[in-house]
Amino acid sequence: MPAPHNSATATRSYNVVGTIRDVSDFITNLDPDKTKLTSMFGKTTITGTKHEWLSDSQRPAMDNAQEEVFEFDTAKAAPRRWLYNYVQQFVTGYNVSDITQAIKKYGVRDEKAYQFLKAGKEIASDLELAIIKNKVATPLAEGVKGKFGGIPYFLDADIAVSAIAANALTIANHGFVTGDAVLVRGGTGTEENKQYFVAVKDANTFFLYETPEGAMQSMVDLNTNAPHSTGTGAVVVSGTGVKVSFQNCIDAAKLKKGAGVLTFDLLNDALQMAWTRGGNPGVAVMSARNKRGCAGFTQGAVRTMASSEHSVSDYLDVIETDFGSLRLEAHRMYSDDVVDILELQYWKLGYLIPFHTENPPRTGTYEQRVITGVASLECTAPSANARIKGLNGKVAPKPVVVEQVTP
Repeated sequence: MPAPHNSATATRSYNVVGTIRDVSDFITNLDPDKTKLTSMFGKTTITGTKHEWLSDSQRPAMDNAQEEVFEFDTAKAAPRRWLYNYVQQFVTGYNVSDITQAIKKYGVRDEKAYQFLKAGKEIASDLELAIIKNKVATPLAEGVKGKFGGIPYFLDADIAVSAIAANALTIANHGFVTGDAVLVRGGTGTEENKQYFVAVKDANTFFLYETPEGAMQSMVDLNTNAPHSTGTGAVVVSGTGVKVSFQNCIDAAKLKKGAGVLTFDLLNDALQMAWTRGGNPGVAVMSARNKRGCAGFTQGAVRTMASSEHSVSDYLDVIETDFGSLRLEAHRMYSDDVVDILELQYWKLGYLIPFHTENPPRTGTYEQRVITGVASLECTAPSANARIKGLNGKVAPKPVVVEQVTP
């Protein structure tokens, strides 16, 4: 007779040698109600506990003029970036006693069916919450509950600068390419919530410039892609605690004017960051409080109404910005301190193990059910999206000018 199963001796995925590396086939060039994001995001294929994919981008435009006679040479292409996320296992269960199932109840004909529906909604909400809240991606390991990184993992992650010398910033294996746009937190010499542009010196050091053109200055022509060696004209950064962010994440709490207040201009600033880097986000997800406040974002447009009309609607689902139409989505799980501005085509959910039910054997006068699944989140172009954090729940909409006319 075989020995009973012991979970402590079960084979774990992270102990298996020779697992197939999971790489999404999709390479991008950049560039229902409680579970809105799960419903809005696309689907991808997951085949391992670490899900990886490639993201690409174009270098900034540069002065490209040649002499009549010159030698052909090909510029070294900027490398594609490997992005990754880990998987997260979701589990919820319930049991129904034989007597509970048998007795008659108000509003519930079948207790098993009722509990199944309820558990399904609950685990779907758990998945949605992970998408919204998980800031760190954690791999499965002995005694470690793995988590996939959610929206904050892709849109709100700072990297600490380890040293600054002669205008050069050091981050080991920084992965930047010349022309990348970044934000700088802390230190002196830079402004909060302003984009700067990277000029790579080597794999560990780089300079910052005010403009893409400045960052590209050492690229003499299309046939030369030499790294910056001196950092002439670079922004002078100093101090300690300096961090660099590759994402378009504005910290509203650090604004010099109207700190923490959500304004129409602030939305436009976040949209501009994404637009500058090739993105066209069309959805802003936020709390109900922020959504109500945004109803006044009309750019001061004049609304004309007949004298017989007595009100102007204050409910808007779509606003017109300087960078196109933006749909406003209120989400029950969003707090008042953050707004995510998303280009949906770049977001996908994948399932290593699709959500399904397990029926453990009966061990008493009740039946057990477990719903479980293993999922991960993919964002193929984080820089096409934006985030506003550090909000205080206050919204300052532009006034609506109503013109009264007489028929």
